[in-house]
Amino acid sequence: MNRKSTILWRFAVLGLFASLLPLGIYILEKHDQVDTDRMLDVSVSIRTTSHVTVDKFGDSVWEISNGSGFLVSSSSCEVWTNHHVIENAALVEVYPRGWQGTAGIPAKVINSTPRFDVAILKLDDCTDLPAATLGNSDLLHPGDETFAVGNPLGRNPDSISRGIISHTQRYREGTTPYLQTDAAINPGNSGGALFDHEGKVIGINSAIDTTRNGTNLGIGFAVPINLVMQVVGDLRQGPPSWGDAGLTGIVSTLTPDEAEVFRVPGGSAALVVTRTPAEGPSAGRVFAHDVIYQIDDTNVIDAEQVIRMVGQHSVGETLELALIRSGEERSVDIILGEGWQSDTVPQPDKYDGYLGMTLEMWDVEEGDRALFKRPVITKVHSMGPAHKAHISSSQKSVMINGPFVVPYILDVKTVIGVVYQGELHAITLADEVEHFAAQAYQTGNPLLLEIEYWARTDPMDNKTSLKLADTAFFKLLPRRATAEISNPALRKALGLGNSVPITELTLVGDRPKNI
Repeated sequence: MNRKSTILWRFAVLGLFASLLPLGIYILEKHDQVDTDRMLDVSVSIRTTSHVTVDKFGDSVWEISNGSGFLVSSSSCEVWTNHHVIENAALVEVYPRGWQGTAGIPAKVINSTPRFDVAILKLDDCTDLPAATLGNSDLLHPGDETFAVGNPLGRNPDSISRGIISHTQRYREGTTPYLQTDAAINPGNSGGALFDHEGKVIGINSAIDTTRNGTNLGIGFAVPINLVMQVVGDLRQGPPSWGDAGLTGIVSTLTPDEAEVFRVPGGSAALVVTRTPAEGPSAGRVFAHDVIYQIDDTNVIDAEQVIRMVGQHSVGETLELALIRSGEERSVDIILGEGWQSDTVPQPDKYDGYLGMTLEMWDVEEGDRALFKRPVITKVHSMGPAHKAHISSSQKSVMINGPFVVPYILDVKTVIGVVYQGELHAITLADEVEHFAAQAYQTGNPLLLEIEYWARTDPMDNKTSLKLADTAFFKLLPRRATAEISNPALRKALGLGNSVPITELTLVGDRPKNI
């Protein structure tokens, strides 16, 4: 090849490289591009309203809490979240990204389990909502990029944080091998999706590590999506279930050095039974000061390992415990009992009238109560129209004055107006509110209640005066007490359904221990 041909060949190669360079850059940019909009679009915020309880002052008390979730099916309208987000909830509402309505999309709890902190919700409607794509958490490695989505600061899923996987099987308490990430997870993120670089869901954000005073340490934990899919499959078949040996709270871990004093064979660690179980699977089988060093020929490491080991077995299975009792080696069989204990779901209150709240006239009384000339809301009933509209009652508190406990009004809610069929009516008497509620009930129309909120400038000082803090409108649909309506056809006509939904909503709680 002559020199001229060599030069032409080199220019051709350089030209080809130059022509392919933009394509390579484009492909690289597309690979590095992250579709965060898609992550936000498939995510939802969850608002729960707890059942109403009566506190020591006789006031009706309930809480609204927030969590997150993500839509997994646009056909079945199924949303996945944490169990602790919806645990004991009276009402569950879901807010997709960009939702403009005051009320969210009603959701029903299909099933949930505290063991893995997973819950299945079903939306009444999910038209035009996109569903998430599920990834494969078994393929994750430390250093892989992660994105956590949720609503730590507001009602809609509009917050996203970025980090990496720092551990793929981090056991905290219980049987869950959490994904550990440094992507920021905060209150309100619970139940939200943890995404990978491709925008696929790899876990459900469930927990954080904190200091003793509650400061976030920057380490979050997510239930791996492969485990979630397995748990969801089981939940679709019925209530959760797992084996329990009945040793919770009555065993303590012995290190290998400590176990050596008990002459545990093989230099193994062990568990020592601290008190004799009075009931459950282990009653009559193990006793105080028994030293358990093997379960089904597997050496015991610590109590957390035993929790995971036992939790992998089902109710009715038999485990063989190798133990030392009074210096002698023994073998004891334990038939596992049921580890899942369902909570009793509170039922709707019975109430008079159509609003599910009690109104009183205070203007004829003395002191602070004489200041209010309009009907005062003194009680809200669980699952009544006022409760469903997020109306709360007036509250009392106490302060210490020397040797005396002094009760005082903390805040007051008064009804000052009713909007019915487009017209605003000023309210002066409680009976007037019930009159409009009865009319609305007969016609099936909603009401708007205009409510004033009065509070003290300093809630801790009963000497400060009650001042008008806010005025707001609340939309509600008058109903009779659901507990009084047993006819299935009538319940269906009124949109009450056949059952009462089942909530707290804390960010991240400790998982139940069953070993």
